[in-house]
Amino acid sequence: MQYDYIVVGAGSAGCIVASRLSEDPSIKVLLVEAGGSDRSPIISMPAALPFAYQSKKLGWGYQSGPEPHLGGRTLDEKRGRVIGGSSSINAMIYNRGNPMDFDGWADQGLPEWDYAHCLPYFRRMETFAGGADDWRGGDGPMHISRCKAEHKLYDAFLRGGEQAGFSVTPDHNGYKQEGLHVAQAFIHKGVRWSSARGYLQAAGPRENLEILSNTLVHKVVIENGAAVGIEISRNGSRRTVACEREVILCAGAFNTPQLLMISGVGDADELHQHGIELKAHVRDVGRNLENHPGVNLQYAANYEDSLVSELNAFGQAKLAIDWAVRKKGLGTTNFFETGAFLRSRDDVTFPNIQFEFLPLTRYVKNGKLVAIPGFQFWMDLSRPESRGAVKLRSVNPADAPSIVFNHLESRRDVKDLIDGVRLARRMIHQPAWERFRGKELTPGPDVQSDADIERFVRANLGSSYHPSGTCRMGADPEAVVDSEGRLKAVRRMRIVDASIMPRIVTANLSAAIMMMAEKISDRILNRPALPPSNAPFYRAA
Repeated sequence: MQYDYIVVGAGSAGCIVASRLSEDPSIKVLLVEAGGSDRSPIISMPAALPFAYQSKKLGWGYQSGPEPHLGGRTLDEKRGRVIGGSSSINAMIYNRGNPMDFDGWADQGLPEWDYAHCLPYFRRMETFAGGADDWRGGDGPMHISRCKAEHKLYDAFLRGGEQAGFSVTPDHNGYKQEGLHVAQAFIHKGVRWSSARGYLQAAGPRENLEILSNTLVHKVVIENGAAVGIEISRNGSRRTVACEREVILCAGAFNTPQLLMISGVGDADELHQHGIELKAHVRDVGRNLENHPGVNLQYAANYEDSLVSELNAFGQAKLAIDWAVRKKGLGTTNFFETGAFLRSRDDVTFPNIQFEFLPLTRYVKNGKLVAIPGFQFWMDLSRPESRGAVKLRSVNPADAPSIVFNHLESRRDVKDLIDGVRLARRMIHQPAWERFRGKELTPGPDVQSDADIERFVRANLGSSYHPSGTCRMGADPEAVVDSEGRLKAVRRMRIVDASIMPRIVTANLSAAIMMMAEKISDRILNRPALPPSNAPFYRAA
């Protein structure tokens, strides 16, 4: 079969691009995914998130490291290998990013990526349960719910933040992101709402859209400076699939640069080391890797005050039955029902720290996630300075690439995390927490000095699983793709995923990736761009 477009990766972006292109019945689209079906209760049930994260069947099993500034530790990196990609296994948290993120992209020579031009695509992609307005959409494929946040510890988190001098914003995806908030989620009628569910399943089967799952892409076939197809293996057989118009990579910030390099697009010296025939020397493929690194602050609490009291054997059985029969109850939550975007210092123009709150404490014991009475703050850097890289380990696409984030290379990042720990403690020691707050489990009451906190951070730093930037979009000569996601060095080839972000957004990445997929889909189809919005947004004085 020949196709007009081949989309590699059925994740947050790929499902959208394939769906939008195939709306034109004259266009033949092939969507290729390395993983299998997303028809699984541990994907559909929001509360089953820990099982989706831990499933070896649903993920790539990647690790970053050894990380040179973390004592040589390796970090697990959760990436979905399934229809829906990471949107089928992630925490379902819906955060768009700060409007100034996108204005920052525009300042880097990408004027069509400012907030005014991005907001219409955020609105087009969503149906917000709180209703449509100047900032929110009301009839898009992705259903966004507002979390109930009914447990008393959620309220303590919000009240404690207010008592510490911060405000609660009514919609952190609307006019004002900064402050504490009741979270929003990719959850609809008690079910995870992945990009696959929103765009592929909702649209139904189309004769002009073929989906190949359990299919590994070995390389993009490039002839005379243009992409003409892909080489794949499926069910033990290997073949080449031709493409008439474009090959579109939506494989993510790790797999997209890996596939480019295996196909001969990357730094010439590095490709030569692996015996790969050079098709185009593009030095920055795999570089500029960003992420949101963070740590957990954990506290003990009385059994009856923590959500753990509702998750005993009886509670778990009730949860499963309520969800299976009625799509109600605790099975419908991801448990991250409150959060915050805050500034740890006055000389940043918008939030550099993100908090996600859980009304229980979790840790890994014998390889399994265990919940105990308590509560915890996950705190990460929204605006890290450190940069890493993705490189090849081998020419086999089934082998994991080398991933090194270089977390905490920047001294500024270390200082921001130390300040973030102090900020979290300040909120937790407000009157709202007096009746709930038990012993500090991590970092622990003995960890007080900057040096002590730094040692804790380096020993415990984890990942928010937000890799981006490895095929950076830009107007400068070093950028890998242009403002429409087209490879500058290879014709008939495009990238649409987090790898092209010029700078990481101040948020979980899924929403911004989906917006980018909507926006670039219009450019692929030569549709007029949506008119820019004039909706205002908050800027700190």
